[in-house]
Amino acid sequence: MNKHRWDIFRSSAVIHYALFAAVAWMAISAGSIAWYLQDSDRQVLEIAHHEASAYIGKDLAFRAWATSHGGVYVPPTEKTPPNPYLAGTPDRDVVTTTGIKLTLMNPAYMLRQVQTHFAGPFGEKGRIVSLRPLNPINTPDQWEHAALLRFEAGAQEVSAVDKLGGVPHLRVMKPIYTVQGCLKCHGHQGYKVGEVRGGIVVSLSLEPFYEAASQTKRHLLVSHSAGWLIGLLAIGLVAIRSHRRELEREAAEDVLRHSESSLAEAQRIAHLGNWELDLVGNVLTRSPEIFRIFEIDPAKFGASYEAFLAAVHPDDRAMVNQSFTESVANRQPYDIVHRLLMQDGRVKYVNEKCETHYATDGRPIRSLGTVHDITERQRAEEQVRALNQELEQRVAARTTQLEAANKELEAFAFSVSHDLRAPLRAIDGFSRILVEDYEHTLDDEARRLLGVVRENSQRMGQLIDDILSFSRMSRRDMGFSDFDLALLAQSVFDEQQAAVPERRLLLKLGELPRARGDRAMIRQVLTNLIANAIKFTAPRPEALIEIAGDNASGSDENHYWVRDNGVGFDMQYVDKLFGAFQRLHSTEQFEGTGIGLAIVKRVVARHGGRVWAEGRVNEGAAIHFTLPRGKAPEQPARPW
Repeated sequence: MNKHRWDIFRSSAVIHYALFAAVAWMAISAGSIAWYLQDSDRQVLEIAHHEASAYIGKDLAFRAWATSHGGVYVPPTEKTPPNPYLAGTPDRDVVTTTGIKLTLMNPAYMLRQVQTHFAGPFGEKGRIVSLRPLNPINTPDQWEHAALLRFEAGAQEVSAVDKLGGVPHLRVMKPIYTVQGCLKCHGHQGYKVGEVRGGIVVSLSLEPFYEAASQTKRHLLVSHSAGWLIGLLAIGLVAIRSHRRELEREAAEDVLRHSESSLAEAQRIAHLGNWELDLVGNVLTRSPEIFRIFEIDPAKFGASYEAFLAAVHPDDRAMVNQSFTESVANRQPYDIVHRLLMQDGRVKYVNEKCETHYATDGRPIRSLGTVHDITERQRAEEQVRALNQELEQRVAARTTQLEAANKELEAFAFSVSHDLRAPLRAIDGFSRILVEDYEHTLDDEARRLLGVVRENSQRMGQLIDDILSFSRMSRRDMGFSDFDLALLAQSVFDEQQAAVPERRLLLKLGELPRARGDRAMIRQVLTNLIANAIKFTAPRPEALIEIAGDNASGSDENHYWVRDNGVGFDMQYVDKLFGAFQRLHSTEQFEGTGIGLAIVKRVVARHGGRVWAEGRVNEGAAIHFTLPRGKAPEQPARPW
């Protein structure tokens, strides 16, 4: 058992009560046994005395009967010879008419024979004693002599425990009073009727009684011990169960205290307190954090609604009171922000929420609420608003500057494209005239060089057109609609195929989800991607172009791709694919200006989608793009 559990065990009230109950039960059991053992000897003497008294009563009754008849006559035998002490008594010996001899047995003689030959179950020893005995055998011993003297003094019974032959006996003696029948044999001794003539004494062995009492004691000790053990066991079981419940209760109280402590700590960290208002008794209860928020001493706080209202900023009290009153009346929770005025003039902002509980008859009985200190958040929001306002002003200024710069750039691009087109047309035209008019005077090298001039001027013109197209792609207004992308892809492929009738092109058109976007711009995307696929499959005897898509569940966009079996590319250069004028192949290998995929990326981005590429050298390439489903993406304001 660890120290903590031992401390709990020692301090447990249940254990203290159990120990007290165990000690009390032991004391009761021991007291009961001691009382019974002590009373057992008394009970033994009482039972023995009862037996002796019954024996004496029987002897007295027997003697009284014999006395009332003046004795009885029996045939003399060896055991019953004529009584020599009645020799002077008239008619001691008689003969019946049939000649049978009989001798007189007076009551004393009769009783002595009964006592001698017919002992009781406890070995009673009875005899008659007298201070003036006719028969010496009836002479009393010292104790009997003292008892006879007490009878003459008026005692009705004398008893004592004495040892006879080393065995404890109960000796009980009762007096024999002289009656008229006694004078027949004892009248010559001077007795008178009513006088104490002697006594009948019974000596009763106590051993059988003590043996029976010892057996009873053993049974008692066993039963008491069993009862004592059962009682201790019951006390122990009750104590164990009670202690277990006590530990469970203490554990629950520990959990509750920990929860309350955690709640109080969480409220302190979050600056969030709770309160409860008893609407019947107008008693307000608050958590510790409430007092910290309101900066008031709990000991000085008046626990009432009026005391709470007094802590609210004076300018907000009416609003707070109205919100609470209407909430109770309308059975609607409220969620408000109001101010608190501190004693030093500081102002705090709190967010207060409240709801009310009602009795079955509709009476409001209590309101529960929370108070959240949002002063720092309020200040942060004010700072954010100030920063946003400043940012908006900066954005507006930068937008104005950007609009001006882009207008100048647009004017410059238009001017450049216009000014460059004329000299390019002139170069191309004069080169063509030279070839046509001076064909016979020019040698092969001159004609080749003029062809190069014309080819580069035409490429320059295409580059200017692509730059203008790329520029317009950001300025063009977009019109969103739903359309069948499969039909659009087939149409674009047919146009591109018509431009290269000598090529063997195979289109594999898969499932294409319906698209939503600017149809013309998406057409431009497909045109550029299919044109690229046709261009980069030129080394293949048969170009395989796959166009497909899907709309996986759980996603809010459709996915499309254009895949070919062309020359492919090295994935380490994938980031260059969508940059303007970025090329992975030389113009000698594949013609083009490097603007096509940049336009694709810009168009898809304006639709709110994504673009990426996959490929391997000599194993083809795939360009993927997505378009959002449903609502059109919000278009950013163009700065020109």
